[in-house]
Amino acid sequence: MSKYRCCVCDMDGTLLNSNGRISYNDERMLKKLQEYGINVVIASGRPDFFLKPYVRQLKLNNYIISYNGALIKNIKDGKVVYSKIMNKKICREVIEYCIKNDVDFIICTYKMLYSSEKNLRGIMYYNLNNILDEDMKIPIKFVNRNIINYIDNMDILKILIVSSPKQIILMKKRFSTVNEVALISSLTGFLDIMNFNISKGNAVKILSKEFNIDLKEFIAFGDNYNDLDMLKCVGLPIAMGNSIDAIKNVAKYVTKSNEDSGIAYAINKLFFDNL
Repeated sequence: MSKYRCCVCDMDGTLLNSNGRISYNDERMLKKLQEYGINVVIASGRPDFFLKPYVRQLKLNNYIISYNGALIKNIKDGKVVYSKIMNKKICREVIEYCIKNDVDFIICTYKMLYSSEKNLRGIMYYNLNNILDEDMKIPIKFVNRNIINYIDNMDILKILIVSSPKQIILMKKRFSTVNEVALISSLTGFLDIMNFNISKGNAVKILSKEFNIDLKEFIAFGDNYNDLDMLKCVGLPIAMGNSIDAIKNVAKYVTKSNEDSGIAYAINKLFFDNL
């Protein structure tokens, strides 16, 4: 185990099961890694607001990677270690397209999420606040088409598109040739529009310098395309059993699925020998 000093886990489809929860076994094993002095980091395409409950559950105390690598924050003091906002002209083009074609969106900034009206995903986030502790609440506001007038004054990290698979394909076609844009789809019906040079792999490289730990000493778990470059750059890339083939092809080990506590299984099997 001493060969590895940091473990990075993707969230959806990896650490989280289909109910959006971390299993007891995964929680126990990641806490065990920390007891052995191994840094544990979660890396997600989600906004950092959504990751607070998992940070608390796992008792993490170093860094968190959110927005697919567009934002890295120090958990202890909230300091931004790295961030990359989107080009405002491109943001305007995306939102104008959404308004014209009646496509739901969520604009993600440092301190607030701005959701299109009647966006079911946005409504779900809003209603979730009814059961969350005050410090866990999601800062979200609903906006109409007038939001276009404020785009130039917003520092946008990501625009999340929520629509039908057909509309997602159309949007990919529309914006795939736009410079400075990355289109990332990790779940059906969702499309992240971000800066072109943003990735979890780049974020891990930044953390390598922050921790002063060689990339060969990193373990990474992932399941989908937005995890690919992260797995390619670490010493021990591990694919979930439910991963796409592209992830399994670059992995040194394929574990069980996210429904079967695949992270705990791999750590136990590879490092603790079923202890």
